[in-house]
Amino acid sequence: MNNIESIMKAQLDLRTEQLNIRTLESHDGFTDFFSNDYLSLVEIPTPLHIIDKPGSSRLISGTTPLFLKLEKKCAEFFDDEAALAFNSGYDANIGVFSSIPQRGDMILYDESSHASMIDGMRLSLARRRSFKHNDLADLERKLHQQSSNNCFVAVEGLYSMDGDLAPLKEMQKLCDEYGAFLIVDEAHSGGVYGPEGKGYAKAQGIHPFLRIFTFGKAFSSHGACVIGSQITKDYLTNFARSFIYTTALSEFTVARTLHILENADFNKQQTLLQKNINHFNKIFSSFILTSDERSPIKILRLKDRKEIRAVEKELHNQRFGTVAVFSPAVPKEKECLRFSIHSYNSIEEIDKLYAVIQGSLQAENKPKALEIKL
Repeated sequence: MNNIESIMKAQLDLRTEQLNIRTLESHDGFTDFFSNDYLSLVEIPTPLHIIDKPGSSRLISGTTPLFLKLEKKCAEFFDDEAALAFNSGYDANIGVFSSIPQRGDMILYDESSHASMIDGMRLSLARRRSFKHNDLADLERKLHQQSSNNCFVAVEGLYSMDGDLAPLKEMQKLCDEYGAFLIVDEAHSGGVYGPEGKGYAKAQGIHPFLRIFTFGKAFSSHGACVIGSQITKDYLTNFARSFIYTTALSEFTVARTLHILENADFNKQQTLLQKNINHFNKIFSSFILTSDERSPIKILRLKDRKEIRAVEKELHNQRFGTVAVFSPAVPKEKECLRFSIHSYNSIEEIDKLYAVIQGSLQAENKPKALEIKL
């Protein structure tokens, strides 16, 4: 074993000892309480008549008529001037935050922002500063303190590890007051909220500078798009390295995303999803529920990693799909089991989930140790 492998092994051994080692496992056939397919649109079949094209970047031969049709549809669907498709939400955030904010600019970002947003900021020449999670007073204080050329405020619509929603309407008001540009990552809120799945910003009646939608979650496909002005699209096409220097999505993926946007009944699926969310909230009503009651993301926090692992193991034994989330994915005080509710989860599945959790904790002789923060 060479020196670098010894260093890597030591880090892996430490994670194993601390019970937060990550492994790749298949949970095929498990009852789904962990995928991001909130609206259960995976049941919509992908068009089969598509002929794939040779791989290429978008700026060479990767921009096909189907790609242009998808971007036009995205702009129409999300009610804005233009849309640019990226290979993933990660790539979209890297492209936006590394290229648009310039030297002399400031990015104020929620401390719970996704890693892809922060990674993009790290590549930017702009300065960055976090504000307390969903704290309007802290955001305003930092807006008042900054004196940059341009200021960007970066948040998510729905936070995947907290299950809560950003106060977007109030944030947009602050941005307007201080001349800042609001950027909203709608990875988890797109499809779930807003008329016809147009997102949480639309549901709040605001029009941010940029919105970023991921297709690999509620839209049950793959890829992402940045929604904004035509000038912003043209700029990203020329300066976003994560867009320029990569092979474009396959025609099959583009076709599926377009098919979903054109054919899914988002309002119907939202209604089914909310029914299941309401049932979950009802049967867990004896516990502390602190996140937005409309959220499909439910967070179960326990005493320590050992207890989290024990409940996770029992859920897997009963073939329930969930996953433990540990630091560094979240701060240590937010380590948890994360559950996703879907439109096509049954009431019986939710009831059994509750029973297995309670049974596991009772087996540990800790019936009062459970704290669910939603």
